[in-house]
Formats: sequence, structure tokens, C-alpha cells
Amino acid sequence: MSIFIGKKTFFTSLFFTLLAFTVLIRPAQAGFGISPPYVKSDRLIPGTRYEQIVTLLRSLAENDLLASITVNAPEIEDWITLEQGTSFTLPKDKLQVPMKVIVDAPKGAALGNYRGHINIRISSKDGETSGVAVVLGARLDIDLTLTRETFPDFNVRQVKISDFEEFGAPWKWPVFSYFFYRVRAAIRIENTGNVAIAPSRVQLDIFDVSQKKLLETGFDTSFKKVKPYETSDVIASFPTKLGKGQYWGKIKVYKEQDILYTNEIAFTIAAKGELAGGPPALGPWPWVMLAAFCFVILLLILLLIKLRAWRAVFTMLFWLFWPLLFIGKKTFQAGRFLKVKFFRWLRKKTEKYDQ
Repeated sequence: MSIFIGKKTFFTSLFFTLLAFTVLIRPAQAGFGISPPYVKSDRLIPGTRYEQIVTLLRSLAENDLLASITVNAPEIEDWITLEQGTSFTLPKDKLQVPMKVIVDAPKGAALGNYRGHINIRISSKDGETSGVAVVLGARLDIDLTLTRETFPDFNVRQVKISDFEEFGAPWKWPVFSYFFYRVRAAIRIENTGNVAIAPSRVQLDIFDVSQKKLLETGFDTSFKKVKPYETSDVIASFPTKLGKGQYWGKIKVYKEQDILYTNEIAFTIAAKGELAGGPPALGPWPWVMLAAFCFVILLLILLLIKLRAWRAVFTMLFWLFWPLLFIGKKTFQAGRFLKVKFFRWLRKKTEKYDQ
């Protein structure tokens, strides 16, 4: 009987001990990792910048956590910076936090391979211990190779053709519309090479809404180049004479002679005042061009006055337009004569009918 009571007491104590651990002690740590676990480039040219996004991952996001970063790369420590700084917060309810690592290789740096690592230390913020009771960490390896060899390459991530409105005067005049009334395509370029690059050519074929009739074809070869390892938009523009309507644009992006990207995109040309955003922002250049146009005309007038050539100009214009004026005058006189004769004839017919 005493043995039974002893066993019962033992199991009761064990039960309450496990229960206490279950209630009072929360999980010691949440899962943490990084992706990718390295900063690597074997195409870095001295004097260029390399950027890489490293994602900090955790399985639980119940609290704000503090990330502390330490760079351990003696030869290249001055090259490396972090956009968020060496200490930043991992916000609550956010399982993935991006961290941008920036490498600025000096122009005078020696060619070769450079290695090191970045230590990432994750701890609770403001003394909190729930969720993460111990310090977590990860190691980000650095592997950089400086070279003089160029690698021009890029990817097209996205293309958008914006809707726009027809122009009003004076911008719809041909002298202005050729430069400013254009179909514009925003092309997102990811430069994966180590030199600045842009598409060699962009072609746009515009079809009607049924995609059966080709209306216009345009080309653009002048673009702002994207810096190495960066992603940004370049604008391709194409002059057009199309009016209000809906159209399909088939766009082709070339790398040298190869078509790197092709897609079909719908867009709309609206009447003036129909779009919520209004007409496209043209910047100061139309006004600069209008001012230059007026300045040239004024300069010509002043030049003619100075040269006292007005009489010669008027004489030339008179003899140039005199035949037209003479023909117009005679035509007007003939019209008046026929009109008088017609009404006289009509009056006689009316009087005869009345009799």
C-alpha cells in the first residue's frame, strides 16, 4: 500500500512540474534565417557600385526585434554600407524584412578577390523576452572579385504604356506635336552587368482595337543608361498622329540585334479634358520651344527693319499674290453680275406668272 502511495505521489509531482514548465516557460526562440546567405559578385569594376537585397526571415513575428550588424572584412570594410544602418528594427507582424547591402568599390582598388563576412545579431527590443528569449544570429559571407573585364547584360522586368490626352492649341500644331505629342512606354530595366547599359532599340507597332490593322510603327534608340547592378525605368517615346480611341501596342525591346522582350499592351488616347489626371506633364520644354520660335520671328522682323528691306518684301509679295488677287477680284465681280441677272430673270418670271 505504501509503495502505491509513493508512486502516486511521484507521478502527481511530475505532472505538476511539467504543467508549471508548460505554463510559465514560453518557447525559447523563434526560427531565424537569411536569404541569400552571401553577398557575391565576380564582375565588379573599380569605381562602380554593387547593391544586393538580403531578406531577413523569421518564423514568428509577435514582437519588435532589434537587428545589429557588424562587418568583418578588414580589406574592404570601408566599401560596405547598409541602407538601413547597422542597427534597425524588425517590425512586429512582419516575417520578412529586406536589408540592402551596398558595395562601393574605389577607383584605385587593386584587382583581385576579396572576402569577409557580415554578422547579423537579432535580439529582443527594450528588454522584452517573449518570443525570443536568447540572442539569434546569422552570418552573411562576402565574396567580391574586382576585374577590368566588362559584362554588358540586362533584363526587362516590366513595360507600361500610359494613357494620354489629345493636345489643345498651340501644342497640337505640327511644329510642336512632333516633339511632344507622343506615345510613351516606361521600360523597367534591371542591369545585371558591370557597365551602364540601355536597350539598343525599341520598336512599337500600333494596331486598332481589333488588332488587325497596323496603324503606325515607331522606333526609339535614345535612352538614359542604367547604372551597373541597378534597376530603373527608361522612357521610349514615339511621335504619333492618332486621335481619340483605343489601341493595341506591340512593343519589342532589342539588345543589339536580338529581341530581348516583346509584349502587347492596350492603351487609350482620350479627348482633351477626359482623363482624371489631365494631359501628360511636358515640363518646361514646350514653353522654351515656343519662346525660341517667337524670338526667331522677332529677330527676322528686326533684321528686315535694319536692312530696310520691307519695301522689297512687300513688292515681292505683291507680285507673288497679284495674280491670285486679280483672279479673285474678277471672280467676285462675275458672281455679283450673275446674281443680279438671276434675280432680274426671277422677277420677270414672277410678274408673268402673276398676270
